Amino acid sequence: MQKEIRTESQVLSPEGRVRNPGWSRTPLFYLDKSLLKNRFSFSEKDSFVISNSDMTMHLSIEENGIVSQVSALIVDYNTGSIEHKSLRNYMSFGRLNMPQTSTNGDTSFVNSRVGMNFLNTALNRYIRCEFVNFYKDKNLYINLELSEETDESLNVLIPDKNNPKGFLLKRFLPGMRASGVVKLGGAEYNLSKENTHAYLNWTRLYSGEKACYHGLYANTEIDGKQFALCLSGGIGDVSMGGENCYFYRGVAHKLASVKASGTEEKPHKPWRFTAGSSALDITFKPTIKGGHLLHKKCGKKTFIFGKLYGTIEQMNSEKITLDAVPAHLEFSMA
Repeated sequence: MQKEIRTESQVLSPEGRVRNPGWSRTPLFYLDKSLLKNRFSFSEKDSFVISNSDMTMHLSIEENGIVSQVSALIVDYNTGSIEHKSLRNYMSFGRLNMPQTSTNGDTSFVNSRVGMNFLNTALNRYIRCEFVNFYKDKNLYINLELSEETDESLNVLIPDKNNPKGFLLKRFLPGMRASGVVKLGGAEYNLSKENTHAYLNWTRLYSGEKACYHGLYANTEIDGKQFALCLSGGIGDVSMGGENCYFYRGVAHKLASVKASGTEEKPHKPWRFTAGSSALDITFKPTIKGGHLLHKKCGKKTFIFGKLYGTIEQMNSEKITLDAVPAHLEFSMA
């Protein structure tokens, strides 16, 4: 049974055990990192996905045990190109000092080639980045402002199945608007809030077990109405609350259980996702551009870009028809 949390809640007890698993519409979970007993098993990741009809950009900063990493991936839908780079700092040992909450605090990664900053002020979020020799001698420059347009988000605390101290803490914050400029070599993308969408995927994972983690994400408008989708899983005991949900007109709608039909080994093949008797029935079709599949394997993660088709119609909510809605799949080892 899904459990909706309605008051502020600590993630861990003083003994370091997971206290109150479930999900909420606002960020009510607070993580005190001083209660973690083994920092080598702790992973922190802040990711932003920014997209419009011309491009999609995935940016992330993460720290996993003793290693920190910065990544950037840019898809150009006009040319079909996908350009990506990841850089690591070893022996990091928590030096990034990433925030314990998704509502405030800045995240930065700096070395001799890149400076990437996720800034969070009282009014808006900002992304600043200078990346030297990002891809084939091209430099990457990013200067963006992100405004939050909706009040609700998916916030979920998922405990490990076997370890009372293990957990996944996640916030999926869709419905943001982005404006600014992205420069890559000689190409320049001018982004405006009228046609550019963004979302935050904020995760904190404390587990010594390896798992195959997967997700289907969308964040756009349908007939002028805000729509977002997060179908993710592969980690922990989701009986009290999982990551599956969609947003429409700024309101979160939870999905208890979703079945996925497809295979990562055949990335060009469609995937089908269903829930209930008719609550959700959608198909993800990968995009082919210039005879090439829009997908990229980046280290332990694979991205596949495509479109969604089908319908969502929960009880007591209006029917949503998806017709070529931009989306992407992610597969990774966590």
